[in-house]
Amino acid sequence: MSDLYHIYIKPKAGLTREKVEETLNLAVHWFRYRDQCYVVQTTSDEDKWQVRLLPLVEPDGALFICKLDPSHYNGFIRKDFWEWFQPRIKKP
Repeated sequence: MSDLYHIYIKPKAGLTREKVEETLNLAVHWFRYRDQCYVVQTTSDEDKWQVRLLPLVEPDGALFICKLDPSHYNGFIRKDFWEWFQPRIKKP
């Protein structure tokens, strides 16, 4: 079973987006909807993601990880995000 998480990551100086996304490839799937903002489908919890991502952030970056509740959502965003998101919503 997988869950969805929102991950904001500002990597430490000198680290590329490609390196961040290389690590995110450990997830089942992910979607970057804005610079440094990702929705991640994963079987791992937020503690595991912190362990994976913290080395990409310390000492001068930032990291925020939050589990999403896809039973409650609304918004206006790019169509390709909705196409990615809709199949990942857990049906009751």
